[in-house]
Parts: sequence; C-alpha cells; structure tokens
Amino acid sequence: MSNASPTHVYLSPHLDDAVFSCGGMIHRQTHAGERVVVVTLCAGGPPAGPFSDFAQSLHARWQTPLEAVAVRRAEDLAALNLLGAEGIHLSTPDCIYRVEASSGKHLYASEASLFGDVHLSELNLIRRMADEIARLLRTFQRSLLYAPAGLGHHVDHQLTRQAAEVAGRVQAYYEDYPYVAFSGEDARTTLGPKLAPELVYLTPDNLTAKVQAIAAYASQLSTFWEDEAAMEAAIHDFATHVGEGRPAERVWRTR
Repeated sequence: MSNASPTHVYLSPHLDDAVFSCGGMIHRQTHAGERVVVVTLCAGGPPAGPFSDFAQSLHARWQTPLEAVAVRRAEDLAALNLLGAEGIHLSTPDCIYRVEASSGKHLYASEASLFGDVHLSELNLIRRMADEIARLLRTFQRSLLYAPAGLGHHVDHQLTRQAAEVAGRVQAYYEDYPYVAFSGEDARTTLGPKLAPELVYLTPDNLTAKVQAIAAYASQLSTFWEDEAAMEAAIHDFATHVGEGRPAERVWRTR
C-alpha cells in the first residue's frame, strides 16, 4: 500500500450502516490494496438509565438487553474484519438513549420519532461531532470522506450528514440502505441537484463478502429481514436494481 494512497473514511451513524450501504465497495477497495476506515459516530455507551420503554423493546428484539452496545461493537468489528477494513467507535450514544439535559426526558422514545426532525436541543451535538470528524481526518495524510445522504431521514443519519458537512471535505454521499430501498428516494432530492451519481460495480466476491459481513450483525437482522436467506436475496435484488442488471452500489459525488 503506497503512503500516497488516500484513506477511504466512511462515516457510519450506527454500528452497521456503512456496511449495509457500502459493504461491496469497501471490500473492493481493500482488496485493491487501499486502506478503509469506518468511523461510527453513535457508538457510545448508554447513560445509566432508566431506558425508555421503546429502547427496552429494541433490547428485547436484539436479545441483548444488558449488553446491547458491547454486542453491537463486537459485531461491527467482526463485520469490518471480513471486509478487510478498520473500525473506529466514537462516543455519542445512539439516539434511543439520548435525553434532554435540562429535563432528563428521552428525546427519541418511539419508532416515529426516529424518522422525524432532529431535536432542537441537539444542535450543539452537530458541532461536537463535526469537531471529532475534523480531528480524526487530520490524523490521515490524505483521505476521502464518505457520508450518508440521510435517505429515510433517520435522525442519527441526519446528524451524521450535517456534522460531516460542517467538518467539510465530503467527497461523496452514500445511499442509506435499506432505507433507500423502502423510500425510493433520490439523493439529489435531499442534498440538491449538484451531485453526480457514480455506480460502483461489484464482483461476485464483493457481493458475497458484503452478505457475509451483514450477517455478522446478528442482533440487527430481524429489524429488517425474516432471516439470513431473506437478507441475502434482498441484497442481491437491490444491487442488481441499482446496476440495472449488474450488481452495483451507488454513491453521489460532490462536484
């Protein structure tokens, strides 16, 4: 690997988003001898509690009620290892754990609230996240920064995109899978027309590695798919749809 080669830095809102969305491209890059680092912003441990009823219901679904964050971190590192990428976990808790400082009220305590507006009390969080991103990017000699487009409007995806933009130097936005498959959104609708789509075609090995890496997130599969077979079929179908007959992932380059 040449010292002059840029490091591909993917910002992932949660401990799975970058792999769900870009696992094939990440595998393609690492197997071309390039360095890939996935930075998960909302990977911090939860506060002492109490948890909202909604958070507790998610713990029950994940079957990891007491150690959910630790399990998810371990799953993420295992998935990234399969792809040949590195992982960095930052300290902001997932939105389901965050509370308003003045009242102690849970900010996102329902499924609907996850896909609404970012709470006004979190505007300072965007700046803190941006500062973390900027500091991290300075540790690389050269880097290319990939951020989620925020398709589907999950609040943590919105925060991650906005923080990346405040930090600057976003080279490309990736399509948030599986939310983009559910919504059918075009990134230009969310981010504006001055973006150029780029299809990254995947080899069978790239696609297989992506499926295997997604399967490593065992606690999360039931959120989106009935089982691993359903997940694999969905990944193949969506990749073929994006590539209009050839498996692909799509990013949107800044001009």
